[in-house]
Amino acid sequence: MRPNLSLLAGKQSGAFTWQQARVEYTRPEIETRISRGHWVRVFRGVYRHQNRQPTPLLTLEAARLSMDASSVIACRNTAAQLHGISVVDDPTVHLLTPDSRMTRRRSGLIVHRDHIEECDLVQVGTATATTALRTAIDTARTSDRLDALAILDLALRNGLGRSALTEELELHAGKRGCRHVAELLDYADPRAESPMESRTRLRCIDAGLPRPELQVVVRARGIVRRLDLGWERWKIGLEYESKEWHSGPDAPSRDNPRHNWLQDLGWQMFYVGPNQVYRAPHEFTDPIRRSIARKQRSSA
Repeated sequence: MRPNLSLLAGKQSGAFTWQQARVEYTRPEIETRISRGHWVRVFRGVYRHQNRQPTPLLTLEAARLSMDASSVIACRNTAAQLHGISVVDDPTVHLLTPDSRMTRRRSGLIVHRDHIEECDLVQVGTATATTALRTAIDTARTSDRLDALAILDLALRNGLGRSALTEELELHAGKRGCRHVAELLDYADPRAESPMESRTRLRCIDAGLPRPELQVVVRARGIVRRLDLGWERWKIGLEYESKEWHSGPDAPSRDNPRHNWLQDLGWQMFYVGPNQVYRAPHEFTDPIRRSIARKQRSSA
């Protein structure tokens, strides 16, 4: 990339427009670089170099350039990415505006209309975004239950207080989704170590099981193990099996001794994958319910 355009793109988080490139390149030169994949389209008329990763800041700046706006405000999942509380892979850029004249939707970009106060905004690097508190509430209330609890868990884990989240929620009373966020705030727990653990926990709660404990510690014979979820009273454990952890040539040698050790101590272990969490939660909640019932009868 020629120096002047490279310098300009650097000031724009890596994004640049066709018109900006046209100052340094001829039309055929631009078209050749695009056709060969050297320049990648972000939005209509806006590009990035193939070696430049599409970070949230780059994508947000590309959205601003595409809209020919002096500034934009990141909200919902786009702001969540900036604040480190995103739990879904959403390539759409979400912007917030009180201006009814702005286009509400275009390919890869949604402009949401809502009231904005100065106190609702914060600078994240070079971007303007809704505050972490407002972002957490806005994103949770516009998400389904599984994602909403994961967002609230992560918000707490990242240092946002439960009382502060509750106060922020009260400011949005009457908006869509506030009721389910109020319910889920009671379940939210900063000890959840992944969004899928949060979703698994909510499936147990929604199935009417006793509320599972998080990060259950099992100690014996000088060994300490931790379980994602469990019911220590009945020695029942529940683990979410991620592909990253439970795969590869070392997985059996790592997992099998751990499972055998827990079983030898009287723990009954259940394992769940993404298909069960999203599509068939009864496949793990029903067996856990039956196991709890049997252990209750045996101890009666």
